[in-house]
Amino acid sequence: MPAVPACRAERRRRSTQGQTMAHPNALAPSPDTVATTIVHLLPTLIRALVAEMHNTPDTTGMTLPQFRVLARLNQREYRAAQLADALEVGRPTLTATVDGLERRGLVERTREVPGDRRGVSLRLTAPGQALYRMLHERAIAGVDGLLADATPDERAALATGLAALERGLQRAGRSR
Repeated sequence: MPAVPACRAERRRRSTQGQTMAHPNALAPSPDTVATTIVHLLPTLIRALVAEMHNTPDTTGMTLPQFRVLARLNQREYRAAQLADALEVGRPTLTATVDGLERRGLVERTREVPGDRRGVSLRLTAPGQALYRMLHERAIAGVDGLLADATPDERAALATGLAALERGLQRAGRSR
């Protein structure tokens, strides 16, 4: 009779031994195995997306923080302080990031904040909106290319898993 694993980690290791994330029809991997895979792949995925977005015209020298600002401002106008909070960056960092986007003509600052003479509102310009649309399309095409060899079952499993991850983010108050 086999020995009972002494600890949770050993039980988990034995329960997932031989399983990989690439085989969705295998026994379901543990949450820890999935989490480890996500944490391992996420930086590489982000680098791949940024590289894909850098292939978009007029993005030479742009940074990931600048791409993030464009994405948020594409949703709506923000006051500078609100945008810094939403992006979880300091106000001086946001100011420097927005300065670069403003010099490129992609973002504009306005002082039209009702009831606040010092308040600054940020919004995308028409060229900023057009660039964001191109960046978004390029990012989607990049991910689509990464999934080109995935089977329909693998894509369905990924979509289901991503929906579960999104629910977890919402529960934690970390959704978009």
